[in-house]
Amino acid sequence: MQINEALRQLGLNDKQSLVYTSLLQLGRSTAYAVAEKSGLKRPTVYVLLEELRRTGAVQKIPYAGKQLFVAKSPDALFQEFSERTNEARKVLPQLLALAKSERKPKILYFEGLEGVRQALYYKMNALAGKEITSFAGQAETASKELLALFDEWNNDMKRLAIRIRGVVPRHQSVAKYRKTDAAFGRTVKVIPSSEYDAVISIEISDLFIRILAFRDLQAIIIENKDIATALRQIFEMVWKK
Repeated sequence: MQINEALRQLGLNDKQSLVYTSLLQLGRSTAYAVAEKSGLKRPTVYVLLEELRRTGAVQKIPYAGKQLFVAKSPDALFQEFSERTNEARKVLPQLLALAKSERKPKILYFEGLEGVRQALYYKMNALAGKEITSFAGQAETASKELLALFDEWNNDMKRLAIRIRGVVPRHQSVAKYRKTDAAFGRTVKVIPSSEYDAVISIEISDLFIRILAFRDLQAIIIENKDIATALRQIFEMVWKK
């Protein structure tokens, strides 16, 4: 990938890229020197420098006797772009939720602790007062941070009166939850860990299913009523047995 193409990925047009790379080579310089280096007219360079200053790619040196500019280091520039992209991705589930519904399943993938948080809170308000069914997992592989997130999520589920009916393994790592099942609106059937010892959870609502892998901090949401209905029927068969 060429330098200009890489800078274009950061939102810089060709002339902005030329000014940025010229200033990068010059170091602390005047607009006149940048114009000489880039071959652009000085009034144009002033406009471009101001545009780059607003985006953070260029900084104006304060308290100088004349206007001096310096280019932000490339590693800092790319780091800031990466951080802005990661921050923007946090609203991806909400944006996807606004998209026009189609018959094909909508599949969302989440990763990391923040991603798991987004998955757990996905359309939570729409589930207020409803029941979800669950194949829960033992939490031996869950980190302290994930367990703290589960506690936060359980409290918000209780606040919204979202009930859970679930099949759970008999395991020490989740024993504390059995003491608060009634208070939090959970109805469970406990299966010996010798028969069921999952380290993931599957939640089934009338809107979507959510699969969460504790160890790898990964989550998948499939938003499709037909799939949700089929899995709920499977759950009911297990529940009755």
